[in-house]
Amino acid sequence: MSFDIEKEHKKLRYRKSNDAPVGNVILRMLKAYGIEDKYFEARAKQLWHETMGPTISGYTQNIYVKNRKLYITISSASLRQEISYSKEKIRKFINDGIGQEFIKAVMIW
Repeated sequence: MSFDIEKEHKKLRYRKSNDAPVGNVILRMLKAYGIEDKYFEARAKQLWHETMGPTISGYTQNIYVKNRKLYITISSASLRQEISYSKEKIRKFINDGIGQEFIKAVMIW
C-alpha cells in the first residue's frame, strides 16, 4: 500500500464545502417553513423601537405590517407631522436593518 501525497492534495482541493453562514441557513429555513415574511415583520417592528428610542416609542400606539407597508399610529399630532416628513428615510433604514427591500412604504397615522 503506497501513500501518494499529490493524490491526497487533489482530493482536498476538490472537496465540496458544506459550510454556509448561519444567517443564510436561518433565512433558508424560514423560507422553507413559509414564515419568512412574519420574521421580517417582527424585525421591522423591533427596528422601529430601536431606531426611534424610548421617547417616540412611548408615543407609538400601534405598529403593524400589512402588504409590506409599515403602519404606525402616533398619539401626538405634532410628532406625527414631524415623523411624516421622514417616511422615506425610515423605510430605507428599516430595510437596511432587515437586509433586503421588504417594506415598500411607511404610513403614519
